[in-house]
Amino acid sequence: MFLHIGGSHVVAAEDIIGIFDTRIKEKQCNKEFLQSVKKNNQSNNEENKAFIVTGDAVTFSPIAPGTLKKRFNTNIFDI
Repeated sequence: MFLHIGGSHVVAAEDIIGIFDTRIKEKQCNKEFLQSVKKNNQSNNEENKAFIVTGDAVTFSPIAPGTLKKRFNTNIFDI
């Protein structure tokens, strides 16, 4: 399964470690983490509402984390 995270970007559901609100990136520990990892498709920070952590990168999304969570749960459990 893949999770559509906005625009033309998708992430493999099995690779997702977490989906986080961009508002938490202001805390020092989160700033350090985000500076140390590879970033995919970082667009205008004002547009980003969420960031998705995978095993090898962080991907930013203009879609709210709650909406991404609903999409993730729907994709995984609806057969």
